[in-house]
Amino acid sequence: MTLSATTFRIHRWLGWLIGLQVLVWVAGGVVFSLVPFNAWVKGGDTVKPPVVVLPAGWVERAAPTLQAAAQRGDVVAVAAVATPQGPALRVSFGSGRDPVIVPADGAAWTPPDETALRRFAASLYQGQAVMTAVERMATVPRRLAIVDETGGRGDVWRVSFDDRLATRIYLSGTTGEFITSRNESWVWYDFFWRLHIMDYTGGEDFNGTLLRVASVTAFGLVLAGAVLATLAVRRRWRVAHRPKTS
Repeated sequence: MTLSATTFRIHRWLGWLIGLQVLVWVAGGVVFSLVPFNAWVKGGDTVKPPVVVLPAGWVERAAPTLQAAAQRGDVVAVAAVATPQGPALRVSFGSGRDPVIVPADGAAWTPPDETALRRFAASLYQGQAVMTAVERMATVPRRLAIVDETGGRGDVWRVSFDDRLATRIYLSGTTGEFITSRNESWVWYDFFWRLHIMDYTGGEDFNGTLLRVASVTAFGLVLAGAVLATLAVRRRWRVAHRPKTS
């Protein structure tokens, strides 16, 4: 069997093995290049994440409550957060204990009600659409079978808006803190991203076994195609330069 015939068979079988994934890679590249990332995918035109501004004198006001919270366990972190009731401090503990929210004004913490959640979400939304739903969810269903909008996080409030991107704002189910915003552009972008890196669960492992095997196979496909192209050019050159017989 000639080199050309052998290479053609290799190229054909590799094409059958990897052709669909190559098409997915190309389709994903088209989506990534055409969809505005910051404006649409990240929701930059519609949602502005909260900025925490602690009020003057917050140290004196919150100190007693912070000291009381510190007695509950080993404190591993204290972070300023924005809540529906205003700026606060989240005290996190080790050993899996639930964090404690300490309002910056020294007031007692109470979980936000739906009215406060609506007001907070509306302050984050920058568009002109109407808020259509506020619902507390123990789990967030996957989209397109593999897309997880909250990274596996449950017990959230989902606030939906009736705009062209179907914007959704996710808030913590217990504290009302801003978690993230999502929309249909993000869903499709993440869908093609997971297909692109061949990680259909977490969507973050771009060095997995599937991708490695597919990459090597695709390289073999391209290499076999390059060999076929070279052989075709050489064959044409020989025909063009063949000595003419009288």
